[in-house]
Amino acid sequence: MKRNSILMAMCLWAAASVHAQDCVMPVSIQLDEDFSAVPSAASSVLYQTLNRVATENGLTTEAPTTPFVLTVHCDVLDKSNLPGPPIQTVYNLGLTFYMADTYTQKKFGTAYITLDGVGTGEVKSYINAFRRINAHNGEITSLINRGKRNMLNYYDTQYPNIIKEAKRLASLQNFEEALTMVLSIPLCSKGGSEAAKYGLQLYSQNLDRMNLFLLNRAKGLWAAGQDKQAAFDACALLAQIDPDAACYDDAVKMMKEIKGQVRSDIDFEMREKYHDQIQLEQARIDAAKAVGVAYGKGQKQSTTNLMWLK
Repeated sequence: MKRNSILMAMCLWAAASVHAQDCVMPVSIQLDEDFSAVPSAASSVLYQTLNRVATENGLTTEAPTTPFVLTVHCDVLDKSNLPGPPIQTVYNLGLTFYMADTYTQKKFGTAYITLDGVGTGEVKSYINAFRRINAHNGEITSLINRGKRNMLNYYDTQYPNIIKEAKRLASLQNFEEALTMVLSIPLCSKGGSEAAKYGLQLYSQNLDRMNLFLLNRAKGLWAAGQDKQAAFDACALLAQIDPDAACYDDAVKMMKEIKGQVRSDIDFEMREKYHDQIQLEQARIDAAKAVGVAYGKGQKQSTTNLMWLK
């Protein structure tokens, strides 16, 4: 089976299987300090809880590029103390969940729940309340499902523009940023298969660029030294070259030549190429996604002002 046929079959299968199940959409979890007045020590617990709510309702927080946000505003409805020892602080909190498109400032809706939190102090009371948030609460799931329908419509209509911008970034050699953008398009959307196909092209281009750098660096070290240490250093670089890279065969050839010339057993072996092409394509898709996620996590996180939601 030819490589392109395998890739297309995989993309179509992946898209169909996701349609048959629940469509996983990318979302950003944000807590704006001006929007949600929560003690800083309890904010991380609320953030983790929102991540759990998202993932248990068919959203992914791994995609670094998305205009969609899930957030919550916290109001103190009542506060009291229980006699001790120790004295317990009781908070009755009103939580308003929001899902929205931050680019267009379109709010998809809200969900409202109330919770009690009891603890030895204000912060522990907040934390214990946040941990009681039920990801499968009817109000919350209804909000998220409504948001997902809006999100799917966005990707169905905007995927050509997203891919176009990714191509512009790739033309500037910004392959990792382009990958984060194009692979944010869900497979279950209209452009999912096209985005996955182009994402693999970007991954291959980036892979070839990085591995050619390793090969050229190895060549430079070997040309400058021509001794056992230079051979060791060059082979250490060559061993890192991916079997899928266009320069892999040249790297294998160079390693054999170096070992033969220094007449010494250098303990580096090239990684073997895959034989199962279907397995190879799946590995490439996973690797491409990993590159995009790693790039996104390395960027400075920005917080969008959410005051317009109220």
